[in-house]
Amino acid sequence: FSISELTVERSRRPSISQPMESKAAASRSPKEQKQLMDPFEADKCFGSSLPWFTPRTISLIHDYAEMEKTPMFYSKTLAAFAQKYPDIELRTLKRFLVARQLDITKASAMLDRNIEFKTTEMKEFDEAQMVSILGEGRKAVLSKMGKALDGTQIIGFRGCLIQKGQDPQEFGRAMAFFVQRIIDDLGPYVEPRLTILSATNKIEGAVNLPARSLMTIFRSVNSVMGDNFPETCQKIVIFPFPFIGRALWKVAKLFVDKKTASKVTLTLTLNTNSNPNTNPHTLNLSLTNNPQP
Repeated sequence: FSISELTVERSRRPSISQPMESKAAASRSPKEQKQLMDPFEADKCFGSSLPWFTPRTISLIHDYAEMEKTPMFYSKTLAAFAQKYPDIELRTLKRFLVARQLDITKASAMLDRNIEFKTTEMKEFDEAQMVSILGEGRKAVLSKMGKALDGTQIIGFRGCLIQKGQDPQEFGRAMAFFVQRIIDDLGPYVEPRLTILSATNKIEGAVNLPARSLMTIFRSVNSVMGDNFPETCQKIVIFPFPFIGRALWKVAKLFVDKKTASKVTLTLTLNTNSNPNTNPHTLNLSLTNNPQP
């Protein structure tokens, strides 16, 4: 049977508008923030065990199963946010809440901008436009490179292939399209976790623009990822990164929010358990976790 076909008698059973709460749910403490993204919270809360469903669907299942003694949401903050956005996946709501330190007003403003971005700027954006901006195959600025040993999906980023005169906003839209496609390919039951592997070396025959001329592109990338894919990028590895380049990074950090900057690792080399001649699109990397310079 289909959930949409269920007719549920709603009385005292919990619903989106009547969330059941655990006693420890009231505060917006760091502990609650950690719990929001904790996969083990599924053992404590009915709603958190179904993060790939929308609150509306979770409510239907909860009512149908007559689980009035089992809390649907452990957090008043999450319950209120779910009530406001009943048709967006719970896992997405969690990420936007965490990105704004559980502040519903700020998280709502962020999510509303994301919805507007998808319905306006991305509505007619297609794969052909993405390819025209990012390129394809071995000459693509962005490429899917398999998984790191920590399980995150690796996205290769080669700035040397960015076209001269590239519009930053258009590049941001192309990256958003690319990242969303990767998330869609992962499927609804896999939490999207990404590592961006940014190569700084030049390629013979490529545009090879200097890093300083790409600052507006980098700002656009930071804005697109931060505003539309919160809590998705786990690590940004920049390599090879010579010691002399640290001065440039100090300048670049001024255009990046502190949270994103904390995820950046600068390294001269990458540790790999594979043959160095392995196809980079299928290479599993063990990323060197150097201390932040």
